[in-house]
Amino acid sequence: MTLGRLGRLGIGFGLALSLHGCLAPRGWQGPPPPADEDRLDFAAAEPWFIVVRTACRTLDVYRQGDRIRSYHAVFGLGGASGKEFEGDRRTPTGLYAIAAVRQHERWRRFLLLDYPNQRDWRRYDAALANGTVPMLGSRPVGVGGAVGIHGTDKPRLNRMNVDWTWGCISLDNADVVELANLVPVGTPVLIE
Repeated sequence: MTLGRLGRLGIGFGLALSLHGCLAPRGWQGPPPPADEDRLDFAAAEPWFIVVRTACRTLDVYRQGDRIRSYHAVFGLGGASGKEFEGDRRTPTGLYAIAAVRQHERWRRFLLLDYPNQRDWRRYDAALANGTVPMLGSRPVGVGGAVGIHGTDKPRLNRMNVDWTWGCISLDNADVVELANLVPVGTPVLIE
């Protein structure tokens, strides 16, 4: 998928996703979600698609528009309200893609996202202009990078819904290994 295509897809995502509530996470014992919540028609043309719903604490995997997995997730210490600069410990929101998948000594797997994108740079430039980016010596802190989806060395915090990362999305270790083996590099990831 090209960056241009991701941008075109992103135009309708906010409205389309706002129509879907929180989906039941894997292992949930209640009644099944309504059938329309298991399908994202706008993503049906994509072989793989990931939707991270921060309000629901889920990372859902879609194949050809059908939800096939749902994982419990935790986020950055600073919340998920739009990352502005390196070190703010916020999880970015918006449309990204998996840029690389790596083994990781601490996190089992690390699925690197293509953060920062053009929208992130615009947000950073606006924060610079407003004077809200902290200084590091004589120059402002950068926009940041190395944001991704990874496992945990703090499984108790994940189970307790404690947001503890520096801006990444954390899954249980078995879940991140399964995810890394399931989706290819280039998979779109919408974080809302």
